[in-house]
Amino acid sequence: MGLENLQILIDQLILYIKFRTRAGHRQGRGVHPPFAYGFIRKAVFGRDPPGLEGIEDLRATLLEKKEILKVSDMGAGSRCFAGNHRSIRNLVKNTAVNSKKGRLLARIAQHFKFPLIIELGTGTGISSLYLGMSCPQARVLSCEGSKAIADLARQNISQMGAENIEVHNEAFSEWLPRVLKENCGELFDFLDGDHRGERLKQYCAHIFDSGLSRAVVVLDDIHWSVDMNLAWKELLKRSEISLSIELYNTGIIFLGDGIQQGHFVVNF
Repeated sequence: MGLENLQILIDQLILYIKFRTRAGHRQGRGVHPPFAYGFIRKAVFGRDPPGLEGIEDLRATLLEKKEILKVSDMGAGSRCFAGNHRSIRNLVKNTAVNSKKGRLLARIAQHFKFPLIIELGTGTGISSLYLGMSCPQARVLSCEGSKAIADLARQNISQMGAENIEVHNEAFSEWLPRVLKENCGELFDFLDGDHRGERLKQYCAHIFDSGLSRAVVVLDDIHWSVDMNLAWKELLKRSEISLSIELYNTGIIFLGDGIQQGHFVVNF
């Protein structure tokens, strides 16, 4: 193991220890604002929406595929791969959300039932399917920077028959402002795929400044690095945020009037 990778592991361990010392809530215990309590009980720890079983069957099939793709990476790069050739099974194993995270996304999406869901970082389409299949009435717009991976995601989504999911192949920084300008009202946004703190703050700024009446933003891998964790802490200082909830590697922020303010660190 190189010194750089060792330092990454040490940083992650320190971040995890700090999180554990602050995580004082589980199943909503100790959370008094009604909105936050209801969200934690029903969306974080509630029942899964029906009809999601096929997603894990798809994952199992993809984990057997050795086909090699030539990909491009517009984010922070990979800790698992060198070069730009990756097998499908390794992409799924190392980049797709796990079942626990996917089911969490599905519960959040179903809890709010917003008409529009935006995802930055389609990957192989696993997370997109959890979002889209839990809310078939919603329009899911997902963006992936690598054309080869976007094409794979489209195939997987088509195979599952999820017709409400659209996969776009563009740079996040160009695609997100345009989509936000074309859509207003209520929004659920899942930010993944670019693990650079400064970029994370930029994407959130686009959302904060878009004039949405109500939004829920889920940020993935907020403890992926010191840089990402610092970006998360800086975002929490934004006045637009009504409520924030931290689930170790997942940060959730809420925008909109009528939401009791607060920040809760939940043991999930």
